[in-house]
Amino acid sequence: MRSFLRDKAEIFRDFREELFRAYPQAILEEAVARLLVEVKGIKKIPTESISETLLGVLSKTETYNVMTTLLELDKKVKHDPELLASMKDPSYNVHRTMAMSICGMYGSGAISLFGFVDCKFRIFFPHKRPKFFLSKGICAIVASTASVVISDNVKTDYTESNIALLASRGVQLSEIVDIVDSLQRPYNPDMDRQLCEDHVLGVLRKQQTYHAIQLAIKIDTAVERGEFSAQYNHTVGQDEGLFGVDESVASAIPLLYGTIALTNFGYLDKSKPGVISQLDSNHEEGVCNTFIDDIVCGIAAAACGRLAHNNTPKYSKPLK
Repeated sequence: MRSFLRDKAEIFRDFREELFRAYPQAILEEAVARLLVEVKGIKKIPTESISETLLGVLSKTETYNVMTTLLELDKKVKHDPELLASMKDPSYNVHRTMAMSICGMYGSGAISLFGFVDCKFRIFFPHKRPKFFLSKGICAIVASTASVVISDNVKTDYTESNIALLASRGVQLSEIVDIVDSLQRPYNPDMDRQLCEDHVLGVLRKQQTYHAIQLAIKIDTAVERGEFSAQYNHTVGQDEGLFGVDESVASAIPLLYGTIALTNFGYLDKSKPGVISQLDSNHEEGVCNTFIDDIVCGIAAAACGRLAHNNTPKYSKPLK
């Protein structure tokens, strides 16, 4: 599948050059450093660390896709009075929504930082106009870079802890790998199954994944023990269709890998292949799997997104 008309490295280099013409790299790095001081009180981050992290964020395909869309829309809006009128409306938020999809790959912390930079845009970039499409993308880049710098201080590998937590609820690593393999195989029939396992482990390594799994299991087991109010125990225990909080907790995992992972999450939540179906259909007396089945959906969906972003598939559409 050919996604780029020229060499990808060349395309990304041109993208960075265009972005840095509008917002010089040094200015962006200064904004990141200021954000770290303003919000977290962090003052001793080396400039080279911020620079390396910034370039890392800009190297993501999802970042490229969002930012180039925002750049193109800034060009279009100059010649489209209808779009310009909408964009000037105080309630216009589509450009924020697009930009925040970059932050989603770096967790809720990046999204919170995005809000701060967006509200204080003139402080960070006094000579730029905050309403432009690109301006919202810049907020996302600065927030995401700062979030990565902060999280880099957390060096713990959570893989073994996450595997143990899943096993405590009857979920094995191989069962999640099976789901990832089944979803990705149609796009790349010659794929080594080990690749699927590597990407599942990559998802399980993250602290954010650990927090989601831990919370999900805490709630499921507390419901089994009747530790909440009667109404809440009933709602969660019956896995009410309109409850939705279970999906909200689990979606934090695929959100780390872009919109393609979130799309996979929705598909898995409805189709329920393999162990997901087993968890969802287990209605033995006192058993509550309301949160954990969605967690498995989230991990598998995230691994699919991670794999897709790091490997070029043979087919752009599933091979039937």
